[in-house]
Amino acid sequence: MDFAESLLQRKLLLIGNFILTSGKTSPYYLDLRRLPNYPEFFTVVDKAIEELRNVKFDMIIGIATGGIPLASFVACKLGKPMGYVRLEKKGYGTDKLLEADVKDKEIVIVDDVATTGGSIERSAEEIIRNGGKVSHALVIVDRKEGAKERLEKMGITLHYLYSIHDILKSILPKLNDNERKMIEEYLVKNVEG
Repeated sequence: MDFAESLLQRKLLLIGNFILTSGKTSPYYLDLRRLPNYPEFFTVVDKAIEELRNVKFDMIIGIATGGIPLASFVACKLGKPMGYVRLEKKGYGTDKLLEADVKDKEIVIVDDVATTGGSIERSAEEIIRNGGKVSHALVIVDRKEGAKERLEKMGITLHYLYSIHDILKSILPKLNDNERKMIEEYLVKNVEG
């Protein structure tokens, strides 16, 4: 079973009408938070390690919550330190966004999905505010809706393991006519080829 098909079968890729973190409306939703529940996650970890093979960095920072499992596994396998960044302060305790000492370290940011790149951008800004450097980010799936270009403006290279274009194209035959039409229209209007 290929990755796209397993996402569909395990209901990690849902077809319908969804509002995304970015505020955009989408006919599909990737819920990769449960991906570590399944053996496919180990293939994702191996692909992530291969993708980062030629990247020089000191530490991995996962974005809460979707990026933390992948960041943890990759950091452990590579023997690198790992921390995480919240998207909003918790309002108690130390009230930090960044749970890591990043001063003078080259950081790779890890998340599950990139759409517009806003979460990665905010995380990079927090890391930089705390004295770290960010040149690379890694996601499992790039939705191909502007994240790469947004991050390039900050000097950050976006690495991804799977393109949503490839995932959706491969599952089209498994969808009903209405779902297929919604996805095809969305791909044409919103997704870079």
